[in-house]
This record gives sequence, C-alpha cells and structure tokens, in this order.
Amino acid sequence: QNFGLMYCLLIICQIVLCNYCSLGPYIMLTMLPAMILCLPTRINAAACLVIAFACGFATDWLADGLLGLNVAALLPVALIRKGTIRIFFGEDLIVRNDSFSIRKNGLGKVSFALVMLTAIFLAAYIFLDGAGTRPFWFCAIKFGVSLVCNWGLGLLVIKALTTDDRK
Repeated sequence: QNFGLMYCLLIICQIVLCNYCSLGPYIMLTMLPAMILCLPTRINAAACLVIAFACGFATDWLADGLLGLNVAALLPVALIRKGTIRIFFGEDLIVRNDSFSIRKNGLGKVSFALVMLTAIFLAAYIFLDGAGTRPFWFCAIKFGVSLVCNWGLGLLVIKALTTDDRK
C-alpha cells in the first residue's frame, strides 16, 4: 500500500467534501484530524506541523475560501499527535516506529484518540469560524453533531490509511 498516494487522494476527497457535501449549518465534515493521526510515527513534530500546514492550506485555498481557518485548527492537532499516541497506544509504539490499526489496538483506543484530536480540531475551527458572532448553543450543537459524524468518517480514514500487519 502506498501511503503517500492514499494520503494525497484523501486530501482531494476532503476538498471535494468541503466543496460539494454541505449537510447544513450544524454539520461540518472533516477527515483532516484522522489523517494527521495516521501519519507514521517516525515523522517528528516539525515535519508533522509542516504536513498539517500544507493539508490545511490546500483545503482552505481550494475549498473553504477562508484562508487559515483549517490551518489554525489543524496545527494544535499535529502538535499533540505524538502525545496522544503515547497516551492511548503506549510509548513502545513510538520507540519501535511501529504503526497502529483498529485491529491491533482495538476500536476503543483508536476511537478515544480520534475523538480527542477531532474535538480539539472542531473546538478551534468552530471558535475561529464564529468569532463571537454566533450564540453558544449553536456552536455547542454544531460541535456535538459534527464530532459524532466525524468520528465515523475518521474511522473509515484510519481503516484506509493504516495497515494491519498483526500476525
């Protein structure tokens, strides 16, 4: 499986999703936090931040129109990615430069890591998008509904990007 090619295809899918799949004001679909989580563990934090910037900028420039919104929401996700992997999958995964998958690590651990990163992304995105002009309840409903929808979408992305080399 060619990880780089699949990653680029998923960025194109994210751009298409932003441009043509608007499900209303209460649902925002994004695959970006799951894609950042699936980056190989051998990639250091600086490279991860550059990749997150490039993915967010491409999505902003080609889809959303508001430059910097996805970038600003995705950079904190990239910054805490290794810490999240340490917490949910263990230090040995990083030391061995091993990969994770739903089958190897279990649906629960992968789901908790995904929900945590997606929640950080959505909180930053919704806060910056509203910029104090939308009521709290609108933002809270958008956050909750989007988190649930993005959890399912993120699991599909993780399934596509991770290999299951468990013997």
